[in-house]
This record gives sequence, C-alpha cells and structure tokens, in this order.
Amino acid sequence: MTDKANILVMGPAGAGKSTLINAVTGKEVARINDGRRGTEKLAAYESDELNLRLIDSRGFGDGFWDSQKTIRDMSRWMRAGLKGDRPLIQMLWFCVDASSKHLSARTIRTVEFVKREWKDIPVIVVLTKSYFPDEDQENIKMVEDAFRKATRNNWLPVGKGRPIRNKEHPAENKGMPVAIIPVLAKPLKSMPAVPRGIEELIKATEEHLDDALKDSEEAVYRYDLKRKRMNAHALTVLATSSAAAVGAVPLNLPDSVVLSTMETALISSIAKIYKLDKKDDRMQKVMARIIEAGAVSMTAKMALNQLKMIPGVANIAADVLNAVVAGAIVFGIGEASGVIMEKVYLGEIDEENLDWINKVVNGKMGSVVGKVVRMVASNDGKINVKEIIESLGKK
Repeated sequence: MTDKANILVMGPAGAGKSTLINAVTGKEVARINDGRRGTEKLAAYESDELNLRLIDSRGFGDGFWDSQKTIRDMSRWMRAGLKGDRPLIQMLWFCVDASSKHLSARTIRTVEFVKREWKDIPVIVVLTKSYFPDEDQENIKMVEDAFRKATRNNWLPVGKGRPIRNKEHPAENKGMPVAIIPVLAKPLKSMPAVPRGIEELIKATEEHLDDALKDSEEAVYRYDLKRKRMNAHALTVLATSSAAAVGAVPLNLPDSVVLSTMETALISSIAKIYKLDKKDDRMQKVMARIIEAGAVSMTAKMALNQLKMIPGVANIAADVLNAVVAGAIVFGIGEASGVIMEKVYLGEIDEENLDWINKVVNGKMGSVVGKVVRMVASNDGKINVKEIIESLGKK
C-alpha cells in the first residue's frame, strides 16, 4: 500500500468525514449514519482517479472514554506508519462542522496529540457542511482565530481568503494548517444547494503533497532515532539494576570501577540497537575507547568518596554504598554509549580522533554521580538503592 499518498480523515463525531470520503472517491464506500457515529474503526478507501488513499476514523467527542479510545487508535496508526508496520500517514484532513460555528481549543489539542510523533505533518482543515457560501469567510476566520489562540502563533492569510502557512516565515507555521477549505459534500434534500469545494480540496492537497512526502521521510527518520534512544535507555536502566545487585556483593572498590563483562555487554547491546557491527574496525576502536574512558574516569573513582563526605553516610554499610556506586557507573556508561553510538550511526565521527569520547563518558558520569550525591544529601545521608536507581532511570 505504498503507491498512493495516505491521508487520515479525522474530526468530531458527526462532522461528515465519511460523507466527505464518499464524495472524494465517488463511491458509497464509507458508512454514513445520519449524523450519529457511523465509522466504528479505521478503514482505508481509495479512488481510481486520484493518487490518494483516505483513512476514515471514528469521530471523537461522544464521551470521554469513547473519545480516548478513538484518539489512541489514530495515534497508534500514526506511530505504526512511522515504524513501517502500516501505511504511513502523509497528511491530515481535519473536518470541522461549519454549521456549528465553533472550534474549541480542546479539539485542536486532540489533533496535536494524534500527530505528536510528527508535529509538522501537513493539516488541511475541511469546513464540512458549508451550506452557505456567504458564510465562508466568517467560518474561515473562526478556524483561524481558534488555531491562533490554541497555538499562540501569528497567522498570515494568503490568497483568496484561504489562509495557508507562511512559507517565507517557518517560525509562524508551527501548529497551523496549510489550508482551510469550505466544502459541501452532500447537500440536504430540503436545501437548494449543490456540492462544492471538493475540487479545491483536492487541489490544495496536491499542492502540498510533494512536500508532505519528503517530510514524511524525515519524520520516519526522526522517529527511528527516537525509538533507538528509548531502547538504549531502557537497556541501560535494566543493566543498572543488575549492576546494583552485583555491587551489593562485597568487592574491592577500584576493581568494581573497572568495566565488568556486564558493562562491556551493555555497550555491545547498544551498538546492536543502532545496527552497528561490533566486529567492524571503526567500532572496535570506538568500543575500546569507551571501555578505556570508563575504566579511568576520575569521576567514577571519586564517587564513593563524595558519598562518604555526606553527614550520616559513614555509618551506611559498604555493600549498600557499593551497590549505588556500581549502578551509577553502569548507568553513566550506558547513557554515554547511547550518545556515542548515535553519532557513529549518523556518521558524525572522525575515527582518527576519538578524544571526544572521553569527554562524553566523563560528562555523563559526572552528571549521574552528581545526581546521586544530591539525592543522598537531600535525604539526610540515608540511602535507598531502589529509589536512586529508579530516579536515574527517569527521563
């Protein structure tokens, strides 16, 4: 399903999403239920004539829990697309009932939540049920004001009363739609009106589609990096807990500072997350430098002494202190490895000059040890190993 651009059609219940999809595709494909909830789950519909695939969604707003499920479903579809597990959404059509004369900040925030993994995805606001052309400008202004208020951004109307994002001033674009299009997909039988706005909607979509497709590649790339960071962090937290448990066994402190097999395995596992071959010559150099930097880190070696200087800590059992120090060192190594492996993955390193690795390791170690010291000091010298480890793991 990669031959067509995918557009998520979303909006409050009864906003006319399914009616719009039927009008655009020229087929009675999406379920309509006379203003009540029609669509029960996300479904994809295509047009033979258009290079578009429209993803119909459940309307939100019928009730708190029902709305939450709908929002979660859309958000998951967005994330699944970024992961490659579903068709990637390249644009949003956000349907607003023009006859309601109202668009709440809460509804706009719902859209922002759904697209939080790709904040800059193009959004076209479709003013459905635009029965009266004379009210178009009033309704456009209503949407314009609502977005301005919700995003606290300046809005620049461009061309024929159809506000679009200001390409010359990207700073003004954040959170704003690329277009606002009044549409009447299906007139009421009792009203002397004809369908309108569909061609303009398709034209506006096509105008922004090339940029959307390019931006979608960047969104996938950013999301992939985010997942790698999260996975590396989760792995580090798990290794930290294990290290604290090992550290609780009485050991000679200098020996415990030197990277153990567990720490080396953590570095290798993080490299694997970034799809880096640890047998590669460049990676061999990088990993060796991380191990070396961790082993000689003055920050790590001073950790226990810093803790002992805190009033009340002198009476703490050595195994408890060692558990905290071991956990802190492994956490610092893991966090530093995540930063370093990402730079390798992005090709941002000079393998002939790896001195920066020492700075990253020492910087992370210093930050972690400093946090531990502050926690113990603020707790009158009392040490709760579990609480400290959990605190380190929080982003």
